[in-house]
Amino acid sequence: AISTVGSEGMPVTMTADHRIVNGADAVKFLNTFKNLVEQPESWLSGGSTAVPASGDKAMSGIPQGDWDYDVVVIGGGPGGEDAARDLAQHGKKVAMINDAPFPGGECLWRGCIPSKAWRAAADRVRDRKHDSHLGVQGTSKAELSWSKLEKTRRQILETRGDMALKTDKGVKIDVIHGFARFESDHSVSIDTSGNSDDPHVRAEHGSGDAQGRASVAGGRKPGATKKTRTISFGAAIIATGAPPLVPPIPGADSKGVLTSDTVWSLKQAPKRLAVIGAGAIGMEMAQIFADFGARVLIVEAQDRPLAEVEPEIAKTLVGLLEKEKNLTLVTSARVSKITGKAGDMSLKYNDGGDKDKSFKCDYVILATGKRPQLEPLQLDKAGIQSAGSVITVDNSGQTNVPHIYAVGDVIGGLMLAHTAGQQGRVAAANLLSEPMAYDESKDCGVIFTRPQAAFVGLSMEQAKGQGMDAVEVKVPMSIDAKAMITNETDGLIKLVVDKSSHRIVGVHMLADHADTLIGEAVMMVAGDMTLEQVGQAIHPHPTQTEMFGDMARRLLSRLRRSKKKVK
Repeated sequence: AISTVGSEGMPVTMTADHRIVNGADAVKFLNTFKNLVEQPESWLSGGSTAVPASGDKAMSGIPQGDWDYDVVVIGGGPGGEDAARDLAQHGKKVAMINDAPFPGGECLWRGCIPSKAWRAAADRVRDRKHDSHLGVQGTSKAELSWSKLEKTRRQILETRGDMALKTDKGVKIDVIHGFARFESDHSVSIDTSGNSDDPHVRAEHGSGDAQGRASVAGGRKPGATKKTRTISFGAAIIATGAPPLVPPIPGADSKGVLTSDTVWSLKQAPKRLAVIGAGAIGMEMAQIFADFGARVLIVEAQDRPLAEVEPEIAKTLVGLLEKEKNLTLVTSARVSKITGKAGDMSLKYNDGGDKDKSFKCDYVILATGKRPQLEPLQLDKAGIQSAGSVITVDNSGQTNVPHIYAVGDVIGGLMLAHTAGQQGRVAAANLLSEPMAYDESKDCGVIFTRPQAAFVGLSMEQAKGQGMDAVEVKVPMSIDAKAMITNETDGLIKLVVDKSSHRIVGVHMLADHADTLIGEAVMMVAGDMTLEQVGQAIHPHPTQTEMFGDMARRLLSRLRRSKKKVK
């Protein structure tokens, strides 16, 4: 045990060699130790001490029995894969049932990774326009080779998919290609009749299987033939994700209408594009194709884009988008009809005026969110409860059936890859009788627009909504030397702080390199760091991380002055 006396007491760190001490026993000891430290009255007075019960809901563990597998994980995306690996590395017999020949889920094959390949190419095009700022001439007219970009994108996905599969098998996970349905609370059937060898293709929306896949190119719809088997399990984790939501707009079923699943089939970059929805997916896609040279219209039903982003960050981004000559954002608008065919589409919408407006384009991208498909899972056969289209869980991922957990998009909330991964690790820990919970107030995200919008933890509004006396400090990117050098001066960074404890509870930013700055911000919020700790840390110069230290010291000074005035 290593201890130091601080202003808030004596923190204690204890370690144990997992090769010698069983993890579950270590957890029980720590719970007992915590109880003794926090409630010393009984043992100081010589009385008996009650040991916390280990059979509560969050500590259910894996039921004993003659199962085919200790744990079955349905879904091979970030949530399912992280859970399966943690369990397998603890010696559990794990099966991971995945609807594709390689793991990775939506993030690898149709989301985070492929879109960032396109974004990287768009960044090269955009950045060349600013080369002259540093005296670099003759590079401003970049040309995109769609075929080379697509070759690179597909190669990256296939390489990472192969790496993931080899890793899963290396830790002794039984990876099963097929579609799972519950037959009871301790068994699932696996249908392999709809399997396809193409990892790039996911089924269209409105499918008949748990993973959102109705049919595959050159394949069959799951259930077309009787290729099924049933396996039993002690516990299960549902991580089946959520396919794109297609709203009931007339013409939304046209072949010229794409989603985040089908946009990857494009044979060339469109010259005119309409995007319905200004969330993370819609905003990223719109700006990517605008950077590729397309004329882009974004239509959003709400009064602002990026509902998950702090309001001032979103407002500032909107102001910057208004300056982009080939991109138009329309908010508080309703799409009434989509007509035409691929390459010659028309979008009809109303932005609150007397007359409807229309926009001619090559394609329409629907980016109106995602919705889990629960029916094919046959949750009722396992007695699993749901609310609407999401499975009901507690903060450990546990459903109403104690030995069955659900993680990722299928439970709603922040539908992000790293969120699913964390929830998968939380579920695995609890099945290993190691208490752990997912805390959304410390989650984070990055939207890869230019500049990038990012968040960690709480906004001012959220903090005050929790009864916190919160205060914020912010700084524009334009004062930073590194931003001046690279001509990336748009945006701002702000810290949200608990005024009484000086704990940093939120960090929000709009910056060209928010994806690298966010790492320190995550550690601030996750580690419950204070203004004093961040302000006293030595940040390297010249880097944009210096702004964190500057903001912390500035807010500390402000709080000291206000405290003196009160006295």
